[in-house]
Amino acid sequence: MHNLTEVTEKYFEYFGTKNPKGLERLYSDDIQLTDWNGIWKGKNAVLEMNESIFNNELFVKVDNIVQSGNRTYCHITITINNNDLKILDVIDWNDDFTIKSIEAFDGTIR
Repeated sequence: MHNLTEVTEKYFEYFGTKNPKGLERLYSDDIQLTDWNGIWKGKNAVLEMNESIFNNELFVKVDNIVQSGNRTYCHITITINNNDLKILDVIDWNDDFTIKSIEAFDGTIR
């Protein structure tokens, strides 16, 4: 089993700094992203969705990362245009330290 905490932190660093080249290196070709807005399949589709978020003011704070096998559970706070979202990201990793899937759950109390 790999220690995935550091690479997970790198993922959020790339996302928070709007670094598509860094994200591209971490995404597997067949990555799938699922959140409350939809499902994106494949590296290009996920990168395009990221770019749509990057058009906004963005700040990412990692609150906690817990690893279980090749999965990390990540409690994060994302601020988009002054709106705070409390998110749980469940990230599944391949053995080559690339992301095969991300499931994001919005836990924001409204």
